[in-house]
Amino acid sequence: MVKISEIVYTRPNKDEVLSKLADFKRRFEAAKTVREFYKIHDEYKAYDEQMGTNIRIAFIRFTQDTRDEFYAAEQDYLDEIGPEISVANAEIANCYLNSPFRKELEKRFPKVMFINLQMAVDASDPRIVADRVEQNKLTTAYTKLMSSIVIDFNGEKLPMSGISKYFAVDDREVRKAAYMAFGQAIEDNKQQLDELYDKLVKIRTQMGKKLGYENFSPLGYLQMQRNCYTKEDISKFRENVLKYLVPLASKIRAKVGKDLGIDKQYIYDNNVFTTVEPKPIGTPNEIFANASKMYNQMSPETGKLFDTMVSSGCFDVMSREGKWGGGYCEGLPAYKLPFILSNWNGSAGDIDVLTHEFGHALEFYKSFFIESEFLSSISMETAEVHSMSMEFLAYPWIDLFFGDKTEQYKFGHIGGAVTFIPYGTIVDYFQQTCYDNPDMTPAERNAFYNKIEKQFLPHMTTEGIPALQDGRRWQRQAHIFESPFYYIDYCLAQFTALQFLALSQEDYEATFKKYIKFLDFGGTKTFVELLKECGLKSPFEEESFKLVVASCEKILNI
Repeated sequence: MVKISEIVYTRPNKDEVLSKLADFKRRFEAAKTVREFYKIHDEYKAYDEQMGTNIRIAFIRFTQDTRDEFYAAEQDYLDEIGPEISVANAEIANCYLNSPFRKELEKRFPKVMFINLQMAVDASDPRIVADRVEQNKLTTAYTKLMSSIVIDFNGEKLPMSGISKYFAVDDREVRKAAYMAFGQAIEDNKQQLDELYDKLVKIRTQMGKKLGYENFSPLGYLQMQRNCYTKEDISKFRENVLKYLVPLASKIRAKVGKDLGIDKQYIYDNNVFTTVEPKPIGTPNEIFANASKMYNQMSPETGKLFDTMVSSGCFDVMSREGKWGGGYCEGLPAYKLPFILSNWNGSAGDIDVLTHEFGHALEFYKSFFIESEFLSSISMETAEVHSMSMEFLAYPWIDLFFGDKTEQYKFGHIGGAVTFIPYGTIVDYFQQTCYDNPDMTPAERNAFYNKIEKQFLPHMTTEGIPALQDGRRWQRQAHIFESPFYYIDYCLAQFTALQFLALSQEDYEATFKKYIKFLDFGGTKTFVELLKECGLKSPFEEESFKLVVASCEKILNI
């Protein structure tokens, strides 16, 4: 059995890679029969899987320790060559799109693959290669900056991800102090953060204009593979969030405030939902043992995958200095293995991230066996349904992790899901506004963020917290810097996951089968098609909001 730590990384030689891809392109274009085309396709798939695995190994090791000079240099190198390789792959995509065997190909591959390939080609225009290289340098600079921050707090030296373990403790003064330290860390780096984002907005705007767009937004939508909904659909979703979910979130927070005896709620109260913080039971090893028990009882497939991942060292979960501050699941197709990185800190969020990322892992594993996935990956909002729904589908076993605090965990988890959606909507609204108005100054951006935060989160204030009171909370949201427009996906997915939660309360077994059906399609259908195929309501329709609100009110008894 392969161990992730033992996989050998080899630096890809740019010229050799580009030569190999050019040869694939030449052979695709010269193919005399569809059978010959398919033979080249199989070779290209194998090569792409090996290349992709190699590049992801470098990324994994860089994020495990951003201070590692070798892998930091490799990441810089891969950032440099990535755009040119992307253009070369886009030229191969054109071989599928413009093939004389297109009709035969459409019988073998799903329709959405061709839609996504066209979007990828349009987004990888060679005219913006140099700009994408510069963009990559700026996003890597952001990652390094945030990873380098160390906060002295409570006798500990904590990374940005580590301070969050104090955000949900019972002691309100400790929570406040933790947020003050967190805000001060952003305040101390505000000039660099302002400059990095300003440069990113400008370089991305330049990219959009080079391709004939008014600004970056249309290119951003292409990059995010928005293949079944529009900016106008998201605007409708945002309006309904304000109409239905903001009042529900306020009702949840009002109950919490009453239980805790708090009249005015601050941002440092946001992560507290119960009088006593539910924390995971046991050591990390005991948590993994209980997770194995859960996934083996859930289904043979989930149990086998989880145990295989543990045996192969596919989990890196403990927070430490120098480690990338977020959490992710990455796929290694050459080995048919997913890899999960997170930053456990002893809070309930450790279990959330374990179940969340395992939902991604399950889909990665299934997609390794779907022929078209390497050409047409799952869109982001669909991928997040996989992970967020798994969090709720773990409920029958959640007492293994929380014991007599299980009900408190559930209230906080569901409450957190509901209250997250308005926040996530803000993140998208902020980005849309920044890219639609690229000449905004850093001060104007912060003022706008402050304005919409008050509109969508009326139940709390950031008053008195360094940086955050000035509208800088967004600067900790890595997606805004690294993956523009990748956040509304979380909102659409969370909304859909709440539908899975509601269904599971009525019939768990039938709901789990529906969930697996949702995953089995992989990227062969669009998000909207998947919802219809699996009998779920669209988040772009007002009726779906009425359903979710009614269900949550019943479950939460509010």
